[in-house]
Amino acid sequence: MELKIFTTFETIVRTGSFTKAARILSYTPSTITFHIAQLEKLVGVPLFEKSGRRMILTKAGEALIPYVDEVLSAAKKIKNFQYDIASYQGTLSIGAPESLLCFRLPMLLKRLHAHAPRVDLRLRSLTSRDVVAALRDGQLDIGFAYSIQERDEDTLSLWRFEETPMHFYASMRTAPWCPDLSERGMVIDELPLVTMPHPGEVRQMVDDYLRRQAITFTNLIELRSTQTIINLIRNDMGVALLPDFSVDDLAERGLLRRVLADHLTLTAYYGVHKNKWRSPVMELFLEILAEECGALRREGEAG
Repeated sequence: MELKIFTTFETIVRTGSFTKAARILSYTPSTITFHIAQLEKLVGVPLFEKSGRRMILTKAGEALIPYVDEVLSAAKKIKNFQYDIASYQGTLSIGAPESLLCFRLPMLLKRLHAHAPRVDLRLRSLTSRDVVAALRDGQLDIGFAYSIQERDEDTLSLWRFEETPMHFYASMRTAPWCPDLSERGMVIDELPLVTMPHPGEVRQMVDDYLRRQAITFTNLIELRSTQTIINLIRNDMGVALLPDFSVDDLAERGLLRRVLADHLTLTAYYGVHKNKWRSPVMELFLEILAEECGALRREGEAG
């Protein structure tokens, strides 16, 4: 059964007239009559009956209305789905610190891919300052960063992504004899500090915290990979400051434990260049991000 048969029925119901439906749909009166005859043959009952000089709906015709509306609504959704898929093409370049790229973005990118499977994604692991620089230079479409400076708002539109709790973690075997890092004035030589190298916001946070607490680690392991840091501390290689989202699952499974220390948080932002043309797929991903974090999409806002 062709959709035009259902469209004819819906138009007659909406206009209240076979003649008006024919005019709106650019059909002859005989075509309108033929369409209704086909629909009545399909459902097996009369849908219209004469009342004087007018054709009015039968009880069966009235009962059929919501079903026809549902069919036409589904057809419209399918048509729009095909249009949307066709419009989301090209390349989308995204830059982010490795921790966000590895642990927070995959589920969001999965949602993007479901709506735009033809889009080529270009993902870059960068420090926050490199993300901002790449956005300014037009090398990225959308970027994520842990630190935003006031001058960044001159050229970038920025929104708060999330507040990220940070804790020191160690393996279940290491944690029981790890010193209480909320205390001050310690030299720790019995286990390494595993951390990102300079520059970087997490490393800066570690250094600032240890300086405030007057804590010194005599042994340091540096590497620029959150996942590898996690693998090292799981294997009793030391203690590391990590965003909770990167190890929540391991902590719940009893593979890692928080070390006693003061509470720390890190704010993540996302943004685009103010003058960059926003392609349909850019707008789509920005909508996904706004939905995810409840951000107020206001130009130039960073908080």
